[in-house]
Amino acid sequence: METRLRILSADGRPVTMGNGRTLAVDGALNDESPLAFIWLPAFCVGNREALEQRLAAATPLIDWLRRRIEQGAIIGASGTASMLLMAGGFTGKTAVPVSRALQPLTRALFPRQRLEERFSLVDHGNLLISSGISHDLHLIIRVLERTLSPDIARWVCSIIGQDYEEENLLAPDPLVARAQLWIEQRFTGPINMAELAQHLSTSPATLNRHFQRGLGLSPKAYVSQLRFQAAVRMLEKSTRTIDTIAQLVGYSDSRLFRAMFRQKAGVTASQWRAACRVMPDGQTPDEEEAD
Repeated sequence: METRLRILSADGRPVTMGNGRTLAVDGALNDESPLAFIWLPAFCVGNREALEQRLAAATPLIDWLRRRIEQGAIIGASGTASMLLMAGGFTGKTAVPVSRALQPLTRALFPRQRLEERFSLVDHGNLLISSGISHDLHLIIRVLERTLSPDIARWVCSIIGQDYEEENLLAPDPLVARAQLWIEQRFTGPINMAELAQHLSTSPATLNRHFQRGLGLSPKAYVSQLRFQAAVRMLEKSTRTIDTIAQLVGYSDSRLFRAMFRQKAGVTASQWRAACRVMPDGQTPDEEEAD
């Protein structure tokens, strides 16, 4: 699955970070194309007057974020960046995780906002907010889980040494568990079972036998299951078209994807989205093509 990352600033000029270093950017906030995820990093607060000036100057950014949310983007904010969401009225009645040190200033500026010190991460609607940089990694894992699939999130956890809440989804058979992680890294592209068997120093027949005994399905069926689960996440959590989702989960022919989805879900992808996801204006997302 290909992912594009762009670093933007309000005016397109480089950004000075807290340690004094300059960060080059890719452009200004003038790109109106749909985005899947937007990350707002924490910033240095200063005193109340300086913060009020910063928030007042952030009106163009807040307006840009509002348009992106209307397009279905997920917004992630770390620590002090949550104040931008509060200033824009995005948080509403959501309890925002705020560290104890920032609570007095936050309450002074946003007296009606619910604040929560006990939580380090809040996942609500289109918003994912962490209380600070020490919890940002968990936020990014949650983004992968929501926008792609829990299996990709678990695979990322496995390579960075983080525990994952659903680790028990891995089979107790070491051979099958290793195969699961290998497949989870690659299921959005072509999967060669012979290559997988060679990677595990076994034969395709042995691999299939272990899969059937450990998971009750073949490696090929496991790939189809991962693709279906990832598709469900994107149907529910994004406004991507069905054809785009088909490509993202590994189907070059969207007709095959539509047939697979209907077989597994008992309804079409469009019907699933209409039933499970309602846009903020009360309308279901429009699809360019019918199932």
